[in-house]
Amino acid sequence: MSKLSVLYDEAKKYMPGGVSAGGRYHGVLGQPLYLDRASGSKLYDVEGNEYIDYYAGAGAALFGHENPRLRAAVDKAVEKGFFMNFDTEYHIELAKLFRKVFPSAEKIRLCNTGTEATLGAIRLARSYTGKDLIIKFEGHFHGMHEMVWYNHNTTANIDQYGEVESVPDSSGFPEVSKEVVKNVVFNDIDALEHAVKKYKNNLAAIILEPISFNCGCYATRKEYLEQVRELCDREGIVLIFDEVITGLRMRPGSAQLYYGVTPDLTTAAKGIGGGFPIASILGKEEIMNCLNPLGKTVLSGTYSGALMPVLASIECLKMAMEPGFYDHLDEVGNELYGGMNQLFEKHGVPGHVRGIGARFAIYFGVENPEDDFDFRKVAEKMDRDLYKKFIAECLPNGLFFHDTAGPKSPAHYGFTSQHTVGDVAITLERMDKIFSKLGNAKVSL
Repeated sequence: MSKLSVLYDEAKKYMPGGVSAGGRYHGVLGQPLYLDRASGSKLYDVEGNEYIDYYAGAGAALFGHENPRLRAAVDKAVEKGFFMNFDTEYHIELAKLFRKVFPSAEKIRLCNTGTEATLGAIRLARSYTGKDLIIKFEGHFHGMHEMVWYNHNTTANIDQYGEVESVPDSSGFPEVSKEVVKNVVFNDIDALEHAVKKYKNNLAAIILEPISFNCGCYATRKEYLEQVRELCDREGIVLIFDEVITGLRMRPGSAQLYYGVTPDLTTAAKGIGGGFPIASILGKEEIMNCLNPLGKTVLSGTYSGALMPVLASIECLKMAMEPGFYDHLDEVGNELYGGMNQLFEKHGVPGHVRGIGARFAIYFGVENPEDDFDFRKVAEKMDRDLYKKFIAECLPNGLFFHDTAGPKSPAHYGFTSQHTVGDVAITLERMDKIFSKLGNAKVSL
């Protein structure tokens, strides 16, 4: 029996499903992948196998594994006492960096996770407006709390105007919680206008992922995002961009500068910490000043703004602003995305790759890239069998793709700043063999 299997059998005795978090379970592998260490662009499991990492910690490891500058930040935090629950001069330095990187960052508040950040942003919007309802979009993911975790990977009933029945993504949600969450199809301004008109008297916020990597690479159309901004301005609705994944993923300014649209509030996490637990709410001063101790909206925590994540985040933001950082990500991304799309064509495998910045999705079975802008078209055409075969072939070929895809949309994958063009060349060489098998499998059906 392999060491991986032995560890899994042991883990199941002590943890539900043998995992410390549900997302650690690898559906295709049939258990977690137990790691021994990680370095640069590589992962090494407990049996000594090496993988080029295309999971990148669900997007958190933007700066790679064992990054020397992040390691130095850890050493500095330890030298200073490894404390939390106090502010320092470094917190001010980090706040100044956020203002340089994110156009919406007039004021910031630190927290620990993306889920905590969206929870706080929604609470803040309700406090500021005095209203209760929020609108979110079908497919978009904003964390695992009852105020927003609906319709992430389901295609629920939809009415003639584009409003979607709110269906929770977990059991254990009180029925009453869905009454304050209204779901609408994305990239359809008429559907949104109708919902706003219907609920405007009690509508606090609209929250969205400018690029929903949680649905693969489900991007906004620029003109649509501009229309949403205009609608929120007209109706006095707080516009929240969830940039937990998109934050730092593309050139400084992230998705809001990429699209040229500035929200009222932004949530950021993952990449801003480089693997350390830190998140933030960034936004307009008049809204942010509703937070305690100035205002009555409470958002605080024992580990919020702990010294080690703060020092790590400072290094992440500095690295992202240095010359050549995004040039390198673009070079690696162009080589990888272009090369994989060539393999789809070469081997007659239906599908394509869409990537923006350092994050991407593989759309098996979806041949028209325009379908990527429509959650329901992707849900209808996505070939999960082909996807699973691909993931299963990648593992023995030293390529790590974690199986996180939902039943309706692709998983999101990515690379780090420590990936090289050489890594991509090795990857494409191995994928050539994998795609050959996939092509032959489709022919034999």
